[in-house]
Amino acid sequence: MVRDTASLADALRVLRDLLSALPSGPQLEGSAEMERTRTQLIAQIDDYLLPRLRHLDAPLLVGIGGSTGAGKSTIANSLVGSPVTETGLLRPTTRTPVLVCHPDDEPWFLEGGVLPDLPRATGRAPTDGSALAVRTSTALRPGLAILDTPDIDSVEIANHELAGQLLGAADLWLFVTTAARYADAVPWEYLRMAEERGTALAIAINRIPSGAREAVTAHFGEMLDVEGLGATRVFAIEETTLDRELLPQAATAVLATWLDELAADAERRAEMVRATISGAVASVPSRVEEVAAAAVRSADATIALAAAADRQYDDAVDEVVRRLETGSLLRGEVLAKWQEFVGSGQFMQTIQAGVARIRDRLRAMITGSATAPAEVQGELQSSIVVSIREAADAAADATVAAWETAQGGRELLGEDARALARPSPDFTRRAQADIEAWQDFVLALVSHQAEDKRLVARTLSLGINTVAVSLMVVIFAHTGGLTGGEVAVAGGTATVSQALLTAIFGENAVRDLARQASEDLLARLQRLFAGEAERFHRRLDGLPTPRHAEELRRAAEVVERSAL
Repeated sequence: MVRDTASLADALRVLRDLLSALPSGPQLEGSAEMERTRTQLIAQIDDYLLPRLRHLDAPLLVGIGGSTGAGKSTIANSLVGSPVTETGLLRPTTRTPVLVCHPDDEPWFLEGGVLPDLPRATGRAPTDGSALAVRTSTALRPGLAILDTPDIDSVEIANHELAGQLLGAADLWLFVTTAARYADAVPWEYLRMAEERGTALAIAINRIPSGAREAVTAHFGEMLDVEGLGATRVFAIEETTLDRELLPQAATAVLATWLDELAADAERRAEMVRATISGAVASVPSRVEEVAAAAVRSADATIALAAAADRQYDDAVDEVVRRLETGSLLRGEVLAKWQEFVGSGQFMQTIQAGVARIRDRLRAMITGSATAPAEVQGELQSSIVVSIREAADAAADATVAAWETAQGGRELLGEDARALARPSPDFTRRAQADIEAWQDFVLALVSHQAEDKRLVARTLSLGINTVAVSLMVVIFAHTGGLTGGEVAVAGGTATVSQALLTAIFGENAVRDLARQASEDLLARLQRLFAGEAERFHRRLDGLPTPRHAEELRRAAEVVERSAL
């Protein structure tokens, strides 16, 4: 029993807003059912619960629903005594819903008391279901209206979706089936839905062959008992000849009398309305839980997709670092340029003669080859960028492949899968800019370290660029960074570079310079590849999160408490 209608209405509005704001997630198993439940909940709150809670004394609305060809419109017309809604052999016949009420009740339905978002038509109504046709008849008592809805199993999706929305706005469902089709699956889906929602329900079995009334109603009654619907009122209508498209009065007399008595009894109508409201509200927590559980599944899927992208780009960083640490960047032109600069034969013999002679020999060689360090620096930059680009290519392709096999991933990639399987168009330019910035950082490191007066002469005599390039060579020539006395991976050239740096700065300072330069390069690589992973993360923006599910559950609890 609902006591505080204002609090319940407020709680329902909060829940409705959360349901409406819930983003669509990846297409997971059961997501279609979840979306249908969400849509139905929003529609029932908007079309029925909120209007009803504002006006509990409004006319009782009887929604007539059923399968194609069950005779819904014929029964509606027969109850009114005139052809207010279209009948015929072509299916589906009812495309535009028709509401029939007493003239005194017309203002309530015209002003949007229920189904407020569905336009009204009092004259010739559109045939596409885009409006609710409102008709009046004095054959109905004030306080009761009949709504003829489209077929629940229409081949036209819009028709049966509209039927579900209309039935969700009714105080009482009068479900129409036939003696030949009452065991079909689709009608029972709706009957179970009425039971789950606590909606007041009555059933009319139409076109019962002569002499089969007791057998049909007995069997149907057994089926209702199994489904927990044994107390449902059932009306039997035997097969008969129509008179001007209407059933004889005797065929619908029991049903018509029942509805007339219901219309005449205000207390009974109010009790039925309250029961339907209470049933609808009581069904909210379980229906919200279905939506919340689906939101959690969607969130789990998006988390897995994000992790898949991060994993590939983390691997890309690791691959570039592996190449740097194993000395592979010093192969080819880089090594050749540096060997040409420092010499690999006679010059190496001077190492044993002492640090001063190393420095003197380098200074003499630099005098005749001033551009060599810049050339080596350029070759290093090109080699690093090539390695970065290759790793980015592999990561992009691997991420797309991982998403295409993950649930929901293919949908989120959409038509951009091929473009996402390659790095961003400006990736190479950004990589070059990052490595140039890193080389400037190394130069600044060396310059700062050389600020000591004792070191200025040493570094200036050789050139800051030469010292900086030497540091780069050392970093890329040793696995795991520089440690004193380590054997150079790239041969004698790295040993010379290490000896040069040690001669100028000392072993500990060189170790610290190499560490700072390596850490800065790693940070730049991580930011660069994280930016590429972000292309995939953006596909996940605005999708359901566990927070959405928790908010829905809390809102459903408030609705439940407000109804007590």
